[in-house]
Amino acid sequence: MSGSATADPRANTYLAARVDDALKMLSTDGMSPALEFMQLVGVPRKVALRVLCSPAQQRSRDRRRTPR
Repeated sequence: MSGSATADPRANTYLAARVDDALKMLSTDGMSPALEFMQLVGVPRKVALRVLCSPAQQRSRDRRRTPR
């Protein structure tokens, strides 16, 4: 399985969990606090804006069945 680690854009489980936290924050507190939180935990701004501004592209669940 060469290259499989780079094929999953959510390979960084810490940031994936923080993005999920920010999406919850988005629904309760709004865009600005969610964006600020994502930037504070190290999510690149381009990624944060794409996730927060494009609900159609948000994942409904993680592809992995069990966390690593």
